[in-house]
Amino acid sequence: MTADSLQSLAIWAALAAAGLAALGEWLHARRCARIGTLAFGPSGRARRWTIAVPILRVLALTALAWSLVTLVSFNNLVRERNRKTQTNRHLMVLLDVSPSMLLKDAGERSDQTRNARASAVLKSVLDRVPGDHVRFSAAGFYTETRPLVTECVDRELILHLAGGTPFHITYRPGKTDLLKCLNQAGELMKDWERKSTTLLVISDGDSVAPTGLKPMPSSVSQVIFAGVGDSARGTFIDGHLSRQDTATLSQLSRRLGGSFFDCNVRQIPSDALAKLNAEEPGAAKWKTDRRVLALILLASSTFLLCLLPLLLETLGSVRRPRRSNPSSLTPSRVP
Repeated sequence: MTADSLQSLAIWAALAAAGLAALGEWLHARRCARIGTLAFGPSGRARRWTIAVPILRVLALTALAWSLVTLVSFNNLVRERNRKTQTNRHLMVLLDVSPSMLLKDAGERSDQTRNARASAVLKSVLDRVPGDHVRFSAAGFYTETRPLVTECVDRELILHLAGGTPFHITYRPGKTDLLKCLNQAGELMKDWERKSTTLLVISDGDSVAPTGLKPMPSSVSQVIFAGVGDSARGTFIDGHLSRQDTATLSQLSRRLGGSFFDCNVRQIPSDALAKLNAEEPGAAKWKTDRRVLALILLASSTFLLCLLPLLLETLGSVRRPRRSNPSSLTPSRVP
């Protein structure tokens, strides 16, 4: 059960508690009216301030029911398990799995494979993504785009995909078609919530045609290109010199209205992840305020429910029944 549905349940629980409490107070008032003289003396009525007691008790029980159910939604064990539940943010990782990603020319000392560097970049991003309001999806691209993981919350699963598994052996051999793969990735994201998705493309680049790139669907709010591999010195593979094509990746990022970062040595700056880290406007503040309000109502309503019986016992009636001495009721012995 999600937090939103628990809040609806909290309102219904509060209304049900209010109704039952009001019914109980009405029945209690009828019984007190029948034995009023016995309970309160000749006047048959309690002190005037006790008129507010039924109202206070109903309000306290209503607040108690609402606060208890509300606090359940903040339990760390409660998680969204419904795949169709809309989330605040979505991270789509588009990972280059072409053979050139296995070349060893990345990092400060050029002693890492491009795939290993991509894994380090991806880990840096995942470590800076907060909480449970972000879902993760991943797809690999080479001669085409293939989805790998769809809408999961497991960061380790996403990170494992960049661990050096040779996904390229499952593709039809050929040259990396980055333009076609971006268009296919857009088709995978088109049905997601509007402006909810950050697309992260990790690649060493490829030459692309000047036309044919489709705009990203409305679900994509941000596009980030992260380049890996040495951009100055290339390595021969399949009869050509392969290196990070910063010009192509930068051009693609501009055409899609995104950002490009050379991540061969540095990481993606935190400012670029601001949209991914941000919750809905005011959502975090409202959640915090709602939790504090529930804790205050829980404490105050519990205190009131415990205090009212003591006040009624000591201050509820003018009449103070006299307690007889048990010794005086003992029959005297006849000598």
